Amino acid sequence: MAAEHGGPGVNDIGLVRGGPSHRLAQMFGFGHPTGPKRLLRVVLLALVTWAPLAVLSLMAGHFVAGSVKKPFLHDPEVSARFLFVLPLLELAEIVVALSLAVQARHFLERGVVPERERKRLEAAQIDGRRMRDSMFIEGVILVASYTLSLVTRVVLGFTAGASSWEGMGAAMTAAGWWYTLVSLPILYFFLLRWVWVFLLWGLFLFRVSRLDLELTPTHPDRTGGLGFVGWGLASFAVVVMAFSAVCSAGFADEILHRGQSLDSLKYHVILFVVVALLIVHAPLLAFASKLSHCRLTGLLEFGALAWRHDQAFDEKWIKNRSPTIDESLLGSADIQSLADIAMCYEHVERMWPIPFDTKAFAVLVLAALLPMIPLLGTQIPLSEIFMKLGELLV
Repeated sequence: MAAEHGGPGVNDIGLVRGGPSHRLAQMFGFGHPTGPKRLLRVVLLALVTWAPLAVLSLMAGHFVAGSVKKPFLHDPEVSARFLFVLPLLELAEIVVALSLAVQARHFLERGVVPERERKRLEAAQIDGRRMRDSMFIEGVILVASYTLSLVTRVVLGFTAGASSWEGMGAAMTAAGWWYTLVSLPILYFFLLRWVWVFLLWGLFLFRVSRLDLELTPTHPDRTGGLGFVGWGLASFAVVVMAFSAVCSAGFADEILHRGQSLDSLKYHVILFVVVALLIVHAPLLAFASKLSHCRLTGLLEFGALAWRHDQAFDEKWIKNRSPTIDESLLGSADIQSLADIAMCYEHVERMWPIPFDTKAFAVLVLAALLPMIPLLGTQIPLSEIFMKLGELLV
């Protein structure tokens, strides 16, 4: 991007890649991995987080059913977290970085942000990059990651009589210690870093919403020309899917090892989907005031235009009707213009209060629900599920 080749520009939002961890990756040649390098980075994450747990559990005899009630191979959380969630969060960089860059560029290219506001737009991007590169913030994320790991595994993770690959009662195994001190902190670091990126994007949108925007009430996207911000949310679907997979794995563990049922957890699933959608769409509320004002102004202006046109139409075609009026009325452009103005007024009236996009919303719903599908396998054999799906497709 521009920032990496001679200085930041308006096309480089730069919120996804940055900070001490990014600079450390650059030192080892993984700053902007693409193709084989990106795949190698994903493999290395699995080798550091999942592989040691498998080896240590195997050495201790806790890999498959036998000496412990919950062997490593029967723990849905550990495999989902490090073989599915971490790769998703890593690969999400590509999609989200591209999407945010395109959206940042569109603010100027589409004329939503006028040229006179360019400097304020660039200032918002520079501030976002500075906060993304903050060593202090990334240090806080790192400390929070270790704190969460220690609290969830050491303080809250074990109960009397617990028997799993992680530990027997309060005694933690070597695999359990690696899980607590290495694997989980890495996972939490990735999750919290994505939360930080999303907060920075929300702050950027808030600052953009405070600019003197040039919105068009009749724009076909029904959001004054901000529709690209709405459909841009679809890029976060990969991140939503990763968070959903974390929850899904936790629910699966509750069902398989703690006596819960899918029916008892269905409201948890619904709550997660609703909360996730609300959080992802929350930054768009920053534009609610501008869009409401745009809609109101558009309704007043087009209402006045429609009134003047209706008066002229009534004067010409109704009040001063001549004997030849019926013939001249046929094919008259006045009729078409009357319909066009009514259509424009209706279009303004149906404006969204935020830059909402139905297709992006559907993608996000699907991303939140897909990782929950395996939970059905705890109640219904997967073979039967696939057979039913096949019957629907045939």
